[in-house]
Amino acid sequence: MSRAVDPVELRTAGVLWLCTGATVEPYDRCPRCGDFHDVRADRNGRYDLKCGPDRAVETTLVTSSAAERNHRSWEPCTQERAMSEVDRGWHVVFASTAKATYAGRKGSPREDALTVIGPALAELERRGVTGFGPGTACIEEHFHGRGCPYGILRAAGARFGFSVPSEASTGFVSAGLLTGYDEIPAFDPHQWAKKARKNQRQGKPAPPSPVPEPPRTGPVHWSCDPGFLAMLEERRAEDERKWADTTRALWPGRHTEAELSELARREVSGRIALARSLTWRAPLPTTPPPVADADGATELVELLEVEFGLHGDLAAKLDTAHDRPLREVFFWLTWMRSSAWRRLAGSGPLPRRSPHVPAGVTGVWVGCLLDETFVLHWDRDTGWTRHPLPDPLPVPAFPGCS
Repeated sequence: MSRAVDPVELRTAGVLWLCTGATVEPYDRCPRCGDFHDVRADRNGRYDLKCGPDRAVETTLVTSSAAERNHRSWEPCTQERAMSEVDRGWHVVFASTAKATYAGRKGSPREDALTVIGPALAELERRGVTGFGPGTACIEEHFHGRGCPYGILRAAGARFGFSVPSEASTGFVSAGLLTGYDEIPAFDPHQWAKKARKNQRQGKPAPPSPVPEPPRTGPVHWSCDPGFLAMLEERRAEDERKWADTTRALWPGRHTEAELSELARREVSGRIALARSLTWRAPLPTTPPPVADADGATELVELLEVEFGLHGDLAAKLDTAHDRPLREVFFWLTWMRSSAWRRLAGSGPLPRRSPHVPAGVTGVWVGCLLDETFVLHWDRDTGWTRHPLPDPLPVPAFPGCS
């Protein structure tokens, strides 16, 4: 079945055609018509494009699917919503990873973040507070008193907010996300879990994850010393006598001599048994995660390395291009990762170091979907190169495209 036009792969084809001058053909599904033009090979595990006789290219988006999914869930909260608890109009900015909805108690409907923070905003108004942010009162503290409005805001992921007079009879609240400047993880636990289940069905190991393994402990070690146990056995009669004397002095007349002797024997035998059974387990060295994660502050080259670590299929698909010595990945940064692109443009046109790429990958292309003026290319021979782009970017026609 044909799929819709893929504008990202078409843009990749246009850049390759412009920068290399070679013919570009789809090897995986055609980004224009959705069909397979090359029907000779297995359709699974194909790279995206052939460029000339010697280049294979795989295209991928550099984004944060977890943050994007969360951003979509926040869309209903971005509009102004009337709220009877407040008298002013509040705009509250949340971290990009903050939850937009909360599961209610059993039998209760779900609540969104604006409903959760409404009482806290009302309490701020009662105190005469018209805004909050880093450095305001106790919002950055980890522990808060019961009902503290700053504790409620912090727990909901609110980073800062301000209020303005409301012209309506009641106040209102709207939300924004701090996307691009705080935590925007590249690792998506939901996608990882799906791949892990698929790999398990196929008898393959789980995909790499930046989440460290839980702490583990080593084998059981017996803490008893044979010499110490022998000493306790030698002292048994003396210890039994001392225990009986102490008990007799503390509670005179409570036990007969026979009872004291039996109780002393049980007490000392229990001590020796405890010394014989004591064990300890040493914690094993923490296993570092096999790959790293990224956030909103990750620089461009490191971001590419994170993508290679999290998505092993990028190199795996290019490994099938045995007849093509140039095997490259084209990374397109979405708006979620545009901050890395802007920081690069501010400090200079080219990255300062080469990326660490998997074996078999010979080069990378990097572009930003929000910047149509240039792309970057890197390979081991020439390093980083900047390629300006025309506007509009020409897109080649594919042979055999219906």
